[in-house]
Order: sequence, then structure tokens, then C-alpha cells
Amino acid sequence: MLTRRFIKRFSIVALVLCVGLCSCEKKETRTSAKVKRAPVAGGFYGWDSLMLRNMYVRLDVVPDLGGKIMGYDMLGYQVLWHDTAKEGFVDTGQGYGFGERFFNPGGAKVWPAPQGWSGEGEWPGPPDDVLDGSAYEYDYDESSITVISPRDDAPGRSGLQFRHTYSIVNSSSILDLNLSMTNIVDRPVRWGLWHIATVPVDRQCTVYAPVNDGDWSVMFGAEDNPQWLGVENGLFRARYDKRVGKVGLKVREGWLAWHDEENNIVYAMLFPVKKGAEYPDGGSNVEIWTSGAGTIHANNEDFTSDYTLETAMMELEIMGPLTRLSPGKTASMDVKWGVCRCSGIKRVIPAGVIVEELEYDGEKITGKFGVFQGGDLQAIYIGKDGGMISRRNLMGTSPLSEVIISIPHDKLVTLKAETIRFQVISNDKQHTAVIGEVPLH
Repeated sequence: MLTRRFIKRFSIVALVLCVGLCSCEKKETRTSAKVKRAPVAGGFYGWDSLMLRNMYVRLDVVPDLGGKIMGYDMLGYQVLWHDTAKEGFVDTGQGYGFGERFFNPGGAKVWPAPQGWSGEGEWPGPPDDVLDGSAYEYDYDESSITVISPRDDAPGRSGLQFRHTYSIVNSSSILDLNLSMTNIVDRPVRWGLWHIATVPVDRQCTVYAPVNDGDWSVMFGAEDNPQWLGVENGLFRARYDKRVGKVGLKVREGWLAWHDEENNIVYAMLFPVKKGAEYPDGGSNVEIWTSGAGTIHANNEDFTSDYTLETAMMELEIMGPLTRLSPGKTASMDVKWGVCRCSGIKRVIPAGVIVEELEYDGEKITGKFGVFQGGDLQAIYIGKDGGMISRRNLMGTSPLSEVIISIPHDKLVTLKAETIRFQVISNDKQHTAVIGEVPLH
């Protein structure tokens, strides 16, 4: 059931999108995509934002807030959490290191890992008045947004400069993120990219990640925290319960997904997993943090955290491998976001979310999934030699609608086919994403 706040903001954002899209159509006749554009004043809840959008999603990046992504919106449905009490406010006086003043507006950000307080080679934030708390420079046109951090080159600091580029794939809800860090000092440094997205918890929602039994552990908070539901059918599950805590995961595949079960919306993050690479925090390549009540141990002290409705949230964190950078060298990590409507999660693939795997029982082919791409669902009939025999368009697809396949045997055009492959081809015919294949014999 949609909340009043959701319905109100859906109406407002839908109106803004409609007006904005009309404005974009007028601008395209007189503005080159290579022309640098300025932020929209107050464009995202009072913050000046850089915006990208298409027929499905809108992205808002706020340079003044450390280049954070503050909004990722699918036609009025806001995926990211932000602190409504801080809307439009920018804090330029944050501290550096544990216990100093920290301004957390929410959204999505990048930090250096590992976090720690033992000295050089560990990041003592948050807060961080340069990489997290300063205004970023930017380059912005109709196709992409690039944000560049200040140089963090003072003695005892990280020695890094961040540069991140974001772009939306046409006719889809997919956001491509290229995250990078460069060593700007005259000594080697060793860090990992740490990408964090903050999601709301004011509704029934569950996080899923592909984890084997024994490949997760509690990092902060109570060991018996009921939010950590453990592994079932190969998926670790977490469900918010107003408790503070953090868990580290060693995922076997590069995806992490948040499912809003009230509205049947899935937000997924896809990323590379490098076998044999060294990851921070005992090998975690994914971490999940929750705000709430309870006690955590940090920097050799115990701290009690109180639950407040206004700041209840969950952070989905992707950890990049630790990388030694010589002076002037750069390391990067490519991440994809996607959002779609679907009723469950079995696994996430580049094309979307598998709710029920494709299956042929001799009578019919069935399957259920959400898609990130608007376009057409196609059936590709494949022969014994692996070549395509025939292709059929089955139905239109959209991130806004779950796709249900139920094809009786007498409706199948087999044509001596051994296998049927299902794929989505985008509206602009530029992108093809495979859902899966079903053997017919």
C-alpha cells in the first residue's frame, strides 16, 4: 500500500517530469550534448542538482554534497533514502575522523576502504571534510554526469582524488556508474573503492545477496541481531527491525538487491567480483549497515545508539578490492543500478530480476521476471548447430511491469529447434539482454 507521502511525491514528481521532458525536447534543437550545463537551482528537495532522465528514471546528483547521488527515481518512486530534516542544507564545517561532526544527508556516495583508526593506511571517517564533505567539481551534459573531488593530499590523508561518471542507458532504468580513485601524492597508497547506497526502511522490505552458508559474519552490533535472517536457498536475507548493526558478506556473484514488498519494487546493484583479490574487512565484498537502537563497539569504545523514525535507514555497501597505487595511477570499478517492478527475487542478472526460473515441462514454458529495459521480449529458436532458426516477438516490456511467460506447447513454433532463448531487445534496438534458455528435449 502506498503511503500518503509516496502518493503526494509521485504526483509532484510526475508533474515535474512531464514539464521537464517537454523542456528537454525544446532544448535539444538548440543545445549540443557537448555543452556543459549548470545545476538546477533547488532541483532536488532544495539542493542544487545535476539531473539526467529518460522515460523511466530520473537521476539527481548534488555536487555541493560531496558529489553524492541523492535521487534515483522511477516515475515518482524514490529508491534512495535522504534525511528530510536536512533538505536543502549544506554543511561545510564537518570534521575529520571518528567522533568529529558528521553531516549525513543520505543518498549514495563513495568512500575509501579500509575503515579504521590504527593509523596510516586506514580511513578514520566518517566524517571526512574533503572526500565526503566538500563540494565536488563537475562536468555535465545531456548524456552523463562526472563529479571530481578535491585533492586529499595533506600529510596523513588518503592521497586520493575521486572521479565518478554516471550515465543512464536509453529506454531503461539502468544507471551505469564508473567509480575511480587516483593517487595524487608522491608515495604509493593502498585503498579500495567503497560504494554505499542508502535505502528507506519505512515499509516492508528485504535485502537479498547470493551467499553460501558460513560466508557472512556480524561486524557491529549484537551477534543475535534478528535483522540478519541468514542464508536460505543460497541467498542471504536482511530485514530491518529498528536495530543498529552491520554484517559483512562474501557474495559468490556480483549482485545485491533491495525488495520493497509493499509496492513490488526491486532496486538492484550489479558489480564485479574478482576471484583471488584481497578485499577489506576480512574479505567482505558486500556489507549492510542499519541505523537503530543498540550498542556497537568502535575505536575501542562502546556506543549506545537510539532509534528514531526520522533517521531510520539501511546502507547497501559494495566493497572494491584493495589496490596498491603508484603515484599517478588510477583504479576503477564499474557498477550498474537497475530498478523494476516484480514480486520477488530468486537472482539478479543484467537483464533484470528472475522471480521464477524459465522451465519447460513438456506441456508449456513458464517463467516470471522483472526487466530493466523497455522494448520487446523475443523468443529465439536455436537448432542443434547452435544457430538461430527463427525469431518471434512475444510482448512489449517495461521496468514498470512484471513479465509473466506461460506458453502452451501447441503455441510453440519449434521448427526443429533444440532450445528457445528469451531476450529483451530495447526500444531503440541498441541493447539486447538475455533472460535465459530452455531446452525443448
